[in-house]
Amino acid sequence: MINRLKITFSITLGCILVFLPSCYSPLLPEPEREVACYPSEGFDYLEYSTTWDSLCTSELCSTYTAIWKELKIDRSTLTEPYFDSHFEVTSAYNTSGSGESFYISYRVQNDWAIAFGGDAFVIKIAEENTKYPEIGLPRETYLSCEEIAALLDNRGFNSKISEIPKTGPLKYASREEAMNALIQEAEVDTLCFNRIFLSRHLGTLTLEAFAEYQDTEGECIKGTIDLITGQTNISSVACDRVYGH
Repeated sequence: MINRLKITFSITLGCILVFLPSCYSPLLPEPEREVACYPSEGFDYLEYSTTWDSLCTSELCSTYTAIWKELKIDRSTLTEPYFDSHFEVTSAYNTSGSGESFYISYRVQNDWAIAFGGDAFVIKIAEENTKYPEIGLPRETYLSCEEIAALLDNRGFNSKISEIPKTGPLKYASREEAMNALIQEAEVDTLCFNRIFLSRHLGTLTLEAFAEYQDTEGECIKGTIDLITGQTNISSVACDRVYGH
């Protein structure tokens, strides 16, 4: 009887030892989600962002375009030769209401990468406008470069001239090379190029691409890659946020 129990125990223990490793086998990697690239029909970010038809050439516009350039160079710590070879004004106009504001759009190019930006600032404050008295700016007269600089320092009237840093050569020799690097980082087999833009916080040239997940309706993968550093960001977003531009 004891011998039979020993044999039974040995067989049972052997079974346990045989099957135990399967309980702790390493987890298999999750399969890649299938995506498809559906470019927005008829959309070209270069054409969409260019507004040459609103480039005013009046003496007032010329004056404040020159002031904008001076402040842009100073606040971005650029040199004038660098600015002249990388920046181009695409639109400039002023509007009146409770005073006057100046709006300017520009194109930035580094090798094959092109992006667009825009700035706006007040150039004349109406007499009845009593906001920001602490800045001490005059009313009913066009502001000087120094006065606009003070306005920008205090973020008065939502005035802003963004800083665009001087950058070296691009990390990637072509858009295709940058796209391939982003696709590899996103761990998908394709992405659809959307645009190149200036990042909000650093002002650097950044490429954006996306694709639509096939297993979830309305869900897309969006990726960005910094064209100078190669830093990437991958996220899932609603497709209307990328298709809607």
